[in-house]
Order: sequence, then structure tokens, then C-alpha cells
Amino acid sequence: MSGMENLKNVLREPNVVELKPWKSIHEEIKEPMVTGLGPIDIPESVLAMGFARITEPVSLGNPTHKHPFDQWIYIIGEGENFAELDADLEMTLGDEIIKINYPCYIFIPKNVMHCPLEVKRVGKPFLFIDARITEEASVRPATIKKSPQIKYIAKKKE
Repeated sequence: MSGMENLKNVLREPNVVELKPWKSIHEEIKEPMVTGLGPIDIPESVLAMGFARITEPVSLGNPTHKHPFDQWIYIIGEGENFAELDADLEMTLGDEIIKINYPCYIFIPKNVMHCPLEVKRVGKPFLFIDARITEEASVRPATIKKSPQIKYIAKKKE
């Protein structure tokens, strides 16, 4: 979890964490970001999410890699309308390069090779959100424990 030692979120109430801005472990992200790191913030929590504001072209997630857990990457507009995205991106997912110029989320199943996320053009800043469910708050698998078993409570429609 190199670089995570700079993250200083504050537990304010039981189950309520104040997010503090910090410098991303990704050198390419220049602006401060906020990150909720699941078990680092609240030991019983396994959801980790990072939020970054992207303002210029950048390459994220190098080198191409995989994780032993599912991951979700959200790309959304900022400001008055999240549904507007004025940017051009390319994401390597498996053997494909996906071209994106619309707000979306990308589901990355566990053990699927992915990245880099190439931000080719930024007309207006947008939000990049990285979400994963894991017992460790790492973006690389070197220190990852076994992914937790998730119990789904939604009932099937009959």
C-alpha cells in the first residue's frame, strides 16, 4: 500500500468517515483526490473507492495488470450534469481497446487484464471513480488477501 500512508481520513461517528484530500499514488493525477479505503477507515468495511478530478490528458493504471477481485471504473461529467462528458478515452480490457466519449462505468471482472486507461482529450474536467470490494485497499495485487464472499440480498423477480 505504498503511498497510502498519506491518507488521513477521520472517523467522525460510528460508520461515518470524513474524507480528507490527499495526493494520489498515481503520479499522473495532479489534483488532490479523496478515497475511502474500506478496512483502513472502518475494519468491517470492504468497499474501497477513490475519486479523482481529471483535467488534462493522462495515462492511468500502467502497466496492464489484473486483480483477484472485481473492479468498477466510473467516468462521469462534473458540474450541473453528470450525464455530459466532454472527453475522449480508451480503455484496454482483456484483448480489446474500448473507445469512450460518454459517461459510463466499466466493469472489470476479477483476473481480467486491464489498463491503461488513456485519456486522450479533455474538453471539460470529469470525475474518475475507482471502486472495488476487497479486504485490502491496494490497487495492485501484491498485498491482496483473498476477496471476501459477498452475500446478495436482492430477491429474484418471480
